[in-house]
Amino acid sequence: SVCRPFDLKRSGMVYGEGAAKLGLESRDHAERRGVRPLARIVGVACRCEASAETQQPTGDAIARAIQAALASAGLESYHIGHVNAHGISTLEDARVEAQAIRRTLGDVPVTAPKSFFGNLGHGSGTVELAMSLVSLAQGVVPPTLNYETPDAECPVNVVTDARPVESRTFIKLNHATTGQAAAVVVTAL
Repeated sequence: SVCRPFDLKRSGMVYGEGAAKLGLESRDHAERRGVRPLARIVGVACRCEASAETQQPTGDAIARAIQAALASAGLESYHIGHVNAHGISTLEDARVEAQAIRRTLGDVPVTAPKSFFGNLGHGSGTVELAMSLVSLAQGVVPPTLNYETPDAECPVNVVTDARPVESRTFIKLNHATTGQAAAVVVTAL
């Protein structure tokens, strides 16, 4: 119950251990091997904003990465079924990320897999992406653990119980406190 992404009582990042590996290949290559693809990456983008020890990022890079990834995919915000958030659970980072998601995607469902296993460092993005893919294969959006008290400064629609899938297209977000942000638009097949 220590890692509480977007919760009013969040108290900071929790470290975890883990890794995942995903194979990226063309559909033709997968079919030649007799493998059914799990998903398709339909858009990607990364952006950054100025940051310093004395200045927390504003979330501008996150918002612009989301917008650019949607443009790269040729999609609009209403096509997105959920956001797989960075969800690191620190006071400032949660606020900045939540506000950027709300600004660009509205009331889209948001899940934060770090609530299950903590921050896996460089392994987090891949493990979290895999979590969304496995959940979507089961017909649900993965939940966020430990979210109990909404924070008005984190105005996102946090998924607390597995919900039926409304769209198989989602965004995976990752960003850093030093101003870099990446967004990947994925469609589960």
